[in-house]
Amino acid sequence: MSIKAVILSLPKDVERRRSCELELDRFSLAHEFSDAISGDQLEELHLLQSYDAGINRRKFKRPLSRNEVACTLGHRQIWQKIANSEDHMCLVLEDDATFVQNPTSFLDAISHCPECFEEVMVKLDGPPGKNAQIVRSVADQSLVLSDRLPPRTTGYIIGRRAAARLIALDAPIARPIDIDLKFYWEHKVPILTLQQQMIAERAAVDSNIESTRQETKPGSSFSRFVRNTLYQASYTYGRLSHPLDPHTIEGLGPLMQTESRVRTCI
Repeated sequence: MSIKAVILSLPKDVERRRSCELELDRFSLAHEFSDAISGDQLEELHLLQSYDAGINRRKFKRPLSRNEVACTLGHRQIWQKIANSEDHMCLVLEDDATFVQNPTSFLDAISHCPECFEEVMVKLDGPPGKNAQIVRSVADQSLVLSDRLPPRTTGYIIGRRAAARLIALDAPIARPIDIDLKFYWEHKVPILTLQQQMIAERAAVDSNIESTRQETKPGSSFSRFVRNTLYQASYTYGRLSHPLDPHTIEGLGPLMQTESRVRTCI
């Protein structure tokens, strides 16, 4: 089985798409583009149906920009396609992704057991946080379970059942997508990282999201401090009250069956 890459990209960003094609052609990776929606093109009704400002005030430290809402909608669109497909898993990339390690041996290795990855997400775009446990070695990499996920959604593997579970939540958008994924006790999809980062953002590419985040910071510095403190307290409480045990996490079973000895990641 060969793994297909799906790239989230605005149709108008021709140069970004060309760079993606050159990058994936280097490793002979089959790929297709999924058309993203620009935040300024979101119809007001669609925005109101997708984004809940009230929940956002309770769950996050600032309002979201239109581009952040559009980014989440783009990833959800890809998840829906994967959930409805016959592929056990797919590689999902944003159009500013670049490989900092050759992915060939890793992708070849996981393609030998595609059903093992149907219920999980594997983030390729950042190192694991603290409290990390090595679940399984794959080629020259290690799959790591950590209660602190790296930010960004630049590149990840997602299984068909994991995508279906995320779509089935059908929750209003209230946090950026990468922050939402950190709240594993809410979505209950096992998310692993690699011990060594494989994908990064291309340095020469300006982020469509970062440029609009500054505009959404609320009110005074004091109000921002209060919202950030409440958000951090909620996240920390949730993380500490839901410790991760790889032997009891639903969806990790197929990965644990072939290598059940869990090691602490140093």
